[in-house]
Amino acid sequence: MKIGLVGTRGIPAKYGGFETFAEEISPLLAVNGFDITVQCDKDSYPLNEYKGVKLYFSPVSKSESPLKYFYEGIKWGIRNNDVIIVVSTAASLFYFFNFFRRRIILTNPDGLEHRRKKWSVAKKGYLRLSEMFAVRFSDYLIVDSDSIRRYFISTYKGVERKIRLIEYGAYQNRYSDIDVLNKYGIGQNSYFLIVSRLEPENNLEMILDAYSHAATICPLVIAGNILNNSHVKSLVTRYSSERIKFIGGIYDRKELNALRFSCKAYIHGHSVGGTNPSLLEAMGSHNIILAHDNEFNREVTLGNQLYFSTSEQCRNRINEIEIMTTKERERFKELSYSMIAAKYNWDNILKKYIDLLKEISVNASE
Repeated sequence: MKIGLVGTRGIPAKYGGFETFAEEISPLLAVNGFDITVQCDKDSYPLNEYKGVKLYFSPVSKSESPLKYFYEGIKWGIRNNDVIIVVSTAASLFYFFNFFRRRIILTNPDGLEHRRKKWSVAKKGYLRLSEMFAVRFSDYLIVDSDSIRRYFISTYKGVERKIRLIEYGAYQNRYSDIDVLNKYGIGQNSYFLIVSRLEPENNLEMILDAYSHAATICPLVIAGNILNNSHVKSLVTRYSSERIKFIGGIYDRKELNALRFSCKAYIHGHSVGGTNPSLLEAMGSHNIILAHDNEFNREVTLGNQLYFSTSEQCRNRINEIEIMTTKERERFKELSYSMIAAKYNWDNILKKYIDLLKEISVNASE
């Protein structure tokens, strides 16, 4: 069985959650005997293979032209693979290539993409339409949380038979490196951390406003690409200080692991996704989690961490963390850490993908 993973910017991961997913799951599938190829941005990696995974380099980069990137990926995927795993519904308008080939298409919707605040009305309309196309023309929809599953079932008639619930995974991380902390001028257990794209739906402005008024002397460290757009420029200009440090995007796995493991608490502002990889990685790093209060984050954390819906609530939760006893801190950390071992780990996720691919293979042979 030849599998094409389409729509990510490629591996090794240098952008976000879907790239991290592709970097983790594709080598595991390759080790288990699957012939898998991942679509990548043009000129993004010097070799044609990564950890046993073949790489297909698109003639365009996703940042230059997302629609053309999806177009090229779907066209290539359908011509060269038996099964295509597509991340994001935005590519579904090009599924017409499959009318003649009839490959098996698995679409991961990427949460509720049309609800993201960063999109214009026109783009939200396109994403809503593409979601409808994905539901209609995908053979399977892979949702990463039960909340997303319920959304599709309540929104689209007869879709339940297509849905498979497969979450993301993370590793249990206890990696400490004082040199990494020294590099960013921070100390062990003496800073709060955010690892996130700096986008409106991730509620950075709410968090930064809360932090600037919180009763803590600890710095807030924000690891995320400082993009050249008005939203990011405004955040950096208004809030950058000795207490609020924008350190840019970090893609070195060990460096990120060290930052995650050594922080006092992790702040997670994502509001429209399902099971978010950055949240899982923070949980796997034995962190206290302070998360935006929505059904997705509560599902992943089992409702046993700290939550906020407003800047004032966020500030109050930060203040609560500052006065916690060691015993209270450890209780929150163990609750988040245990979820990775029990559920959100790559062994569990790999098994679900292998089971689905075996189901597809059996159905194809009947």
